[in-house]
Parts: sequence; C-alpha cells; structure tokens
Amino acid sequence: MMITFSTQDVEEAIAGVSERLGVSADTTVIQDYQNGKLPRLLSYEKLEKADPEIPTIQRYLVGAHTFLNQPCQFYDIFRLCRHVVFLRCLNTALTIIVERARNYEPRLKRLCKERNYDPFEAILYELVVAANYCILPNTSGVTFLPEETVDSPDLEVRGRNGEMYVECKKFDRSVDLSWGLRDIVRDKVQPAIDDFLKRKQSAVLEVAFHRDPRFVRAEKIVDYCLESFRAKTPIIDKDITISVRPLTYRKLDDFTLYPSPKYHWERYGYREKGEWFGLVSAMRARYARHVSVAELEEPLASTRLDDVEWECVVKWKVTDERLIWQHKRLGYDRLFEGLEQLQSRGTNTALHAWFERDQSIGHRKNELTDFFNRLGKHQKDIFGWIVFNETSLDVSLEGRFDLIEHAHIIQGPEARLGRPPVTLVFVGDGHTKDTIGEFGIGHELPDVDSYFR
Repeated sequence: MMITFSTQDVEEAIAGVSERLGVSADTTVIQDYQNGKLPRLLSYEKLEKADPEIPTIQRYLVGAHTFLNQPCQFYDIFRLCRHVVFLRCLNTALTIIVERARNYEPRLKRLCKERNYDPFEAILYELVVAANYCILPNTSGVTFLPEETVDSPDLEVRGRNGEMYVECKKFDRSVDLSWGLRDIVRDKVQPAIDDFLKRKQSAVLEVAFHRDPRFVRAEKIVDYCLESFRAKTPIIDKDITISVRPLTYRKLDDFTLYPSPKYHWERYGYREKGEWFGLVSAMRARYARHVSVAELEEPLASTRLDDVEWECVVKWKVTDERLIWQHKRLGYDRLFEGLEQLQSRGTNTALHAWFERDQSIGHRKNELTDFFNRLGKHQKDIFGWIVFNETSLDVSLEGRFDLIEHAHIIQGPEARLGRPPVTLVFVGDGHTKDTIGEFGIGHELPDVDSYFR
C-alpha cells in the first residue's frame, strides 16, 4: 500500500511534532542548509559524517521545512523524501499515543536526544507500532514497558482477551557490506571515469560485475570501457560485462535540479527502482545560484545546473548470487533475541521487525523463507505472530515522494486469532485486510505519478 500527501499535511506534521515534543528547528540552521552552507547536514552517518551534528529530530524538521520552502539554493530531493515521509508518520503516531498510551514519556525524551538515524528510527518504529495497537477496537490500553530490563518486550497491550506483549526490532538502514561494496566499486571504476575525462568524452558506462568487484582489476575496466566505446558494442567475459554509451552535449532549457530522478532517467536511463545497484558520477558543470543568495560571495553548494560541460556516470550492478545473498541477508540473531524477550511474558505475543527494501536488489522472499525454515528447526520459539514491516521509499520522475509498505506474516504455534491484530503500521489503519501480498514479496504497485494523470 502507498501513501500520498499535500504541503498542508507536511505543515501539520511539523506543527504537531514540534508541539508534542517541545522541539523546533533552528531557523538559522534551516536557512543555512537551504542556502547550501550545510550540504551534509542530513547525511546518513554510515555514508558520511553529518555536519553539524545536531539531534536527529531537528534534522527531520529541517528536511520538512526545506520541502515547503522550495525552490531554494540546495534541495537534496532524495534525502528530503525520507525526512518528510517519516516525520508525517511520527506526527500521526504521537497524536494517538499522547492521548491513549501510558509511560511513553521516556521514549520521547530519548527520541529528542538521539543524534544518529538508525537508533532514532528504532524509537520512531516503536511509537508507530504502539499507535496502531492503540486504535484497535478491542484495545483498552497500551503501556510502554521500562527499558532498563534487557529481557523485557517493548509494549503491553490490554484487551478483551487479556494481555498481549509486543517487541519491535528495527534493522539498520543498510548493512556494512552495502556501503563497503559501494566504496569498492567507486574505487574500481574511478580510473575509467578519469580516462574519459582526459578524452573530454561524456558517456554512460554500464558495468555488471559477475564476481566480487574486489577481484576485478581497475585496469581491466578501463580497457573494456575504451574497447566498448570504440567498437560500439558490449564487451563480455566471465568477470564483467561492460557497455558504453556516449553522451552528446545538451543545452539545458532551464535551471535543472541535480541530482534528481528526472535527470537520472532522461540523461542516464537510471532509476533507483531499476536493475542497477547504484551510480558513480562525475561532472564538470556550472551551477546556478538562487536569487535569494545571489549577493553572497562565499562558496555555496547548489542543486541546480546551469550548464554541463562534461559528465560521466557508471551504472553498476552485481550478478554474483553469493554476494547478493550477503547484501540481502537479515540478522537472524536480532529476530531470535526478540522472540526470547517475548517468551519471558507468555505466549500471546507479536514480534514486529522493520527493514527497508533495496529497490535495486528487490524483494527478500528467499531470505524470509530461510528464516521461516530455521524457526522450524529451532523448535523452541513459542510466540503468536511475527510481522515483517518492509518499507520502500521512492521519488518519482515528477518529484513526488512515495512510501510503499509490505507486511509479511509468520503465524506462530500460540497464535490466538486467524491473523495478527496489526499488520501494516506506516500506511493504512494497521489492520487492513486487503493489502497483504505474497510472502516476502508483497504487492506490485504502479508508480505514484500514475495516480495524478
């Protein structure tokens, strides 16, 4: 299921979160970010160090304010998508929790102090899950359990059928291998980019690694790229397949947002939800200045292109199934730990686990099925339900933000109902019946732009 929203919805989310948490974004920081003085402010800590380091809730608010204040000098559309979408989810959850839940205050204090995205979003997930249990028709109360006890679950839900206990586990946005793989690929293809720069030739280099990129020589990539460019045909061997498409100079009609899904698609044939794992890009360009900062003499980061003299991008992917498995695998230890925490409180339980879909490598049906099979071999985990909440963020070609959520369900030996009381938590009403697709896959949904045509 997907969600859409208006600017008014974002304004209400900013106001609601600020009021209930007693926080607000520094107006100077907002202005400096939008003016291009702080381009790394919203960076994910595993990718690059944020500068300056401020509480994550304030970074979320800065991102939402920037969405409302466009056009501006610096508009990182991909990062803003995350901040806007999940700030709205947080606002909805807080609205419900403050009215209906108990003992939520320690979570909110910790949420406001957290400076890293992964632990911040782990708390956000607890709040979102709790809010969905609060609105169930048979719920009489939801209590956040103290966090001092390591073996205790997160939530106690009281209802007509007695108490139910809920544990929430959030997988980090990306495993270390993912970022390590990107760094390795960048180092391997950089000499090829440098070679095309020396030749003053703009191009799209498509590189498919059939083995671990660490064991593919950078010199081989350079040679194959040049051979493909000259012969106008793909070069294929057991290690890599390379195809090069030259780019001709194109005069920009207007100041063009970059990076953006529209530019990536129209110029490079690349979308985040496509077959390619990522982009490595280089560009010699003249960037525009927004009229609001035209008089400032200091260097400012810009996301608007005025003219592009030269550009070269590498679209890359990995076809080695063993390496892809490492990239897609989930930390089963975290799941078994959650089940152990629940077993300390009985059998009427639910484990919710949130992970995010890497759109380039697709669903995790095989990985979730493998976990299901391990549960059968374990033969000691007594629980009611396991619900995997899988989310996928996307920015459409027309610049719309989209959140798609899939719920994947495992019924335990002690399940008391025919389905878990809560399935989807970020979209829908928490117990929507017609949105559960194939296990590990979910529903295939159209592009969000199609809803506006």
